[in-house]
Amino acid sequence: MPVLPSLITLGNLFLGFLAMAKAADAVRIGDIGEPAAVQLIETATLCIFLAMVFDALDGRVARMTGQTSAFGAQLDSLADVVTFGCAPAFVALQLVKLHEAVPFAKLPPHPKIYYFCAAVYVLCAAMRLARFNVESNAPVLTEDDHSEFRGLPSPGAAAVISAMLAFFCSSQDEGAQITQWLVPDDAHLAAVRALPAALVLAGLLMVSRVPFPHVFHALVARRHSFPFLASMVVLIGLVLLEWQLGLLIAVVAYLAWGIARGVKRSLVKHDEHPPDGPGTPSIGVGSLPAARIDATPFRN
Repeated sequence: MPVLPSLITLGNLFLGFLAMAKAADAVRIGDIGEPAAVQLIETATLCIFLAMVFDALDGRVARMTGQTSAFGAQLDSLADVVTFGCAPAFVALQLVKLHEAVPFAKLPPHPKIYYFCAAVYVLCAAMRLARFNVESNAPVLTEDDHSEFRGLPSPGAAAVISAMLAFFCSSQDEGAQITQWLVPDDAHLAAVRALPAALVLAGLLMVSRVPFPHVFHALVARRHSFPFLASMVVLIGLVLLEWQLGLLIAVVAYLAWGIARGVKRSLVKHDEHPPDGPGTPSIGVGSLPAARIDATPFRN
């Protein structure tokens, strides 16, 4: 049994459990106006982001040490269900519940709707990872497997929810001066109100076929323009100055990037239909991109 990669994966799983435990502790306080409750929510969010580092390392360590195994692959998927499926939905649900409680009542009391939105996210994450396990042995036909994901990856979906949670926590961060200058005062509350819809959207994007780019591959595999480099420098600087706002901008840009790729690819495929009618099979070059996309193994 591979020991080192498995320990890293278990660290990922532990951080997901710890995030849920911290959110439960925040609910015990019962007052989101208390700095201690906000601090617990922020700690839970940081646990999820740190788990993403563990998730990125376990596979690389396994390949570097020659310890790849079927056990490690299954353990990785199980850990991702907890850390990137259950944990973000649980923390978001607890934050929403704190805002619908008396005496705040800043959200309408619709507990069934909030539970439903969180459940949609968890179920979609589980289905995505289950489909990944089934299709992980599919043959790789092109390099698309390394350049993009078919659907929003589960760490990316967790990053979307966690970035919204972190942005809310910045409302009590005295050092977040740039955020206070750029965004209106009620933007933090708006982020909480948008959490139920964001859970459903992120869940549906996980089980979709929208081609989201692999960020590391997109940055290092090819050259980019000077404006792209300048924008990356500004974004990294913003993350270093105020990480909550920087991460929120980064995940929104990533979502827009993937959705724009999907729309553009759909329009190209639509334009490349043969003129003989919809019943005529396409055997030209236009049919090749669709075949490559469908054959790309599912990513977690």
